[in-house]
Amino acid sequence: MRGIMQGMKTWLIVVGILIIAALGYFAFVQPAAAPTTESPTDTSSQAKLDINAVCEGALAYMTFENGAAAEVFVQACKEGKHPEVVEQWKVQMGITSEVAI
Repeated sequence: MRGIMQGMKTWLIVVGILIIAALGYFAFVQPAAAPTTESPTDTSSQAKLDINAVCEGALAYMTFENGAAAEVFVQACKEGKHPEVVEQWKVQMGITSEVAI
């Protein structure tokens, strides 16, 4: 009789560990909900690009002869003379909609 009781205790412990492991899995490992493709209903809060940050950030992947040349590029970019910089930034950020600058 004693052996049967120990066997049942062991079985209950194993089942309890499996239940705890399953709860932990569902609580911590489940992937986040898939993103929806619906457009937002409130379009009054259109995001705007910070042109200063975009143009200055372009310096990270560009090379110039000196600091003065880099400053001239940034100023021209801010004036809209380098739209490819903004387009490249949008691609890097995964932005597909038109965003006002």
